[in-house]
Amino acid sequence: MKAISKLLLLCMIPILLSSCLHNTESPQLTYDSDLNPPVEIPFEEAEAKIPFEIKQPSIPFQVTEKSTRVLAANEPYDAVEITYANTDQGLNLIMMITNSKVNTSPNGKIGLKLANGSQTWDQGNEHVSAIYWRNEGLTYSLVAGKNNNLEPLYDYETLIKIADTIQ
Repeated sequence: MKAISKLLLLCMIPILLSSCLHNTESPQLTYDSDLNPPVEIPFEEAEAKIPFEIKQPSIPFQVTEKSTRVLAANEPYDAVEITYANTDQGLNLIMMITNSKVNTSPNGKIGLKLANGSQTWDQGNEHVSAIYWRNEGLTYSLVAGKNNNLEPLYDYETLIKIADTIQ
């Protein structure tokens, strides 16, 4: 659970930094009254709560656990976080999607473009591999780690390939 919390924090960094860089007050996250406090919910329930289609990637490892959380903010915008894990091998891939309208430059190293033309940014570090991009009014991030997120799971190019499978 501690590893998942770290990955959630890393997923939220682009959103929070983007708000800070916009030189406005950072939005305070509030939680849907049905989810107070935020809890894991079935994917189908998340699809019903979110006002945009939740597209998923092909996961390159066998998923032994999948969890979904919905976060709502007072902007208003919505965010969904899906964690795909293989607990036997210590692998995690977290995807965050938000419909935030904050339009600031993302941090990280500018990277390759996805097959759909979306510009990506490499936001990985010594503990996780991570990419960020925007497409069709939504902001996406993929964060992957292994061994309790002590090291990156994939290289940047592999995350690009995973992102290109999102449908």
